[in-house]
Amino acid sequence: MTIRFRNRMTLIFFIIAISCLMLGTFFTLFQYFSGGIVIPEVYSKALSEKFLLRYHPLCVYAGIFIMLIYICITTLIIYHSFEKTQAPDIVFFLLFLIACLCDTSRLLVPAFKLSGTFSLFLLKIGNIHLFARLLAPLALMGNTVLSTEEFRQNTDRNCIILVIISLFFSEMIPLNTSVILPNFCISYGYVKAIRGFCLLTCVVSSIALFRTNQKNEYKQIMTIGYILLCIGYTLIFYCYNILSFATGILLLGGGSYLYLNEVHKHYLWID
Repeated sequence: MTIRFRNRMTLIFFIIAISCLMLGTFFTLFQYFSGGIVIPEVYSKALSEKFLLRYHPLCVYAGIFIMLIYICITTLIIYHSFEKTQAPDIVFFLLFLIACLCDTSRLLVPAFKLSGTFSLFLLKIGNIHLFARLLAPLALMGNTVLSTEEFRQNTDRNCIILVIISLFFSEMIPLNTSVILPNFCISYGYVKAIRGFCLLTCVVSSIALFRTNQKNEYKQIMTIGYILLCIGYTLIFYCYNILSFATGILLLGGGSYLYLNEVHKHYLWID
């Protein structure tokens, strides 16, 4: 992928992201002031009653919009900071942002009052949620494992492979459209296996990044930022209470800043 093509794709993605943010904001405000917002009936078994851990639908809405704002700001930073830098890490990070944007489609569940409809539209939204859930850790893994010297020549191919894998399993894994989870996701099968896969992917990626920085005698600030980024994204994904919302914002924002800033310094030093 040439730098010019990547910059064009980044700019197009930014326009799409900012459009989604504006449309989502307009539609949500319109429903709110017209009294049309209907909170979906969610699966609330075993949720805590403590204030910071209690289920708050407003936190779910806020988490989705924070994610949209994060995508727009981060994409703009990438466009300006890496405009003249051939960094394969950034291609995978943009893939991660695409997964984040797909995840925000959760907003469509209350927006179109899809809870309990068992419609094909609800099923497809569930597929998109699952696709985002699988693609995000794979894309983050690409930043560490697939951006090394032996893989850099095949960045485009590796990105396509990750997308195809995520699409395949998002279509194969069964969904239960009768159950809406607290974060407005449609319930899906093999929950423990998927959570284990995401955790394992992040752990392996963090270890790989740590070893790479150790080998090259770099500071481990990038590794710390990467770990905080992974935790922050997970908290925002499962955001339905005050604690996960506040902690997720801090870790996602702080981790992204540390990671991208160190990547930028690294490529400036190479150039």
